[in-house]
Formats: sequence, C-alpha cells, structure tokens
Amino acid sequence: MKDPNYDLVLKTTCATLLTDKANTVMGLAIRLGTTPRRYLELGFPDLPLAVKVANVEKMLFRRNVPRRFLEGIYGTLLAPKAIFRSHTRPHDVNAVVLSFDTIHLGPLVAILHADKQIGRARCNELASIYAKEDRDFERVWRAKGLLLWEGASERGDMPTMTVAHKRKTA
Repeated sequence: MKDPNYDLVLKTTCATLLTDKANTVMGLAIRLGTTPRRYLELGFPDLPLAVKVANVEKMLFRRNVPRRFLEGIYGTLLAPKAIFRSHTRPHDVNAVVLSFDTIHLGPLVAILHADKQIGRARCNELASIYAKEDRDFERVWRAKGLLLWEGASERGDMPTMTVAHKRKTA
C-alpha cells in the first residue's frame, strides 16, 4: 500500500531541493509504502519500500526523470510492463522494473534493491530510475533469461509469470 504521506513529502522535498537548503534533506529518505506483493513473490523481504532523497535529486536533475513519473512510481511498481533480474548483479535480490513510460532518451526503468540499510531502518530501496538508451536491451535481456515477470501488454493481453526461482536474501 502506498504511504499516504508520500505525495506531500515528495512535493516538499522537491521544493527544498530547488533552494539553498537542499543539503538539509540530502541524507534523508522518503517512504513510498509497503513493498508490493509481486516483489515479495520474487524474493524481496517484507520490508517498507523507500527512496533516498539524494537519489531523488539525481533522478530529477541529472537523469531528467519527470517529477510526474516519481509521483506515480508506486503505481508503476504495481503495474509494470516487465520485471527483470539485473544483468550486472544476477545473483543479488534485485529487480529492474520496466515501465510503459518513455522520455526522449528511451524507456524508463526503476532499479529496486532488497534489504538495504537506510538510516536506522532496513528497507527495500528504490535505488534509481533512468532512461534505458539501448533500444535493444529488452530483447537481449529476454534472450539471457533475465525476465522474471511480464505484465499485460498495451494491447490488453493477460499478464504472464515467468517461472523464476525464488531468490534468497543473504
């Protein structure tokens, strides 16, 4: 379930990042809500889902992710286009979430890491969002067997679950 304060906290955080007080929030994190069940089924622990403010700053101002995408990220995580295992860390519990949204650089992907220490709390972390510039990545990742889950297509096809081993946290 999405944290009821997420939208307000994101809005005030984004406003603060545009001021000379940005350094006062950089060490904080924003709770998005509970980790959606789909990710629990893929091996994520039942922990809150959070994003570091420093990563929000990077997403917005260095990677040009639209704020509206961050505002709707929880919905994107609930209904992604597909979920892949990381091709750079295939043995870690993580997920590369492919959205239906694109920007001028390419489709937007969200990176989730399981069971991370953020401040004093253990959380599943929304570690990054960026545009995937390699237009062929989806075909390559499917060929490498990294697909964990595929949602309904834009045509309205039914979602499919790829048989994937449930990964264990360390």
